[in-house]
Amino acid sequence: MAKHIREAAEKGIRIVPVAASGVDKSCEYLLRSMAFMTGGTYAFLTDDSGIGFGHMEPTIGSYDVEKLNDMMVRIVSGYLS
Repeated sequence: MAKHIREAAEKGIRIVPVAASGVDKSCEYLLRSMAFMTGGTYAFLTDDSGIGFGHMEPTIGSYDVEKLNDMMVRIVSGYLS
């Protein structure tokens, strides 16, 4: 997998993983690493909407909750500007 992540980075492909329910600390580390290595952004879902199964509390300190669609538009728009 590391080879494919390096190839993506070399081609200018940014990986933007979105963590959802079922993600543990090891998976979070892997997703954050993929984003970091490709210049992408690590994103995650929270329990704020009350929809779906429980989500792990991320290990990043403070964060702002926003709707998934708004977050994805913000992230992608940031890459285009």
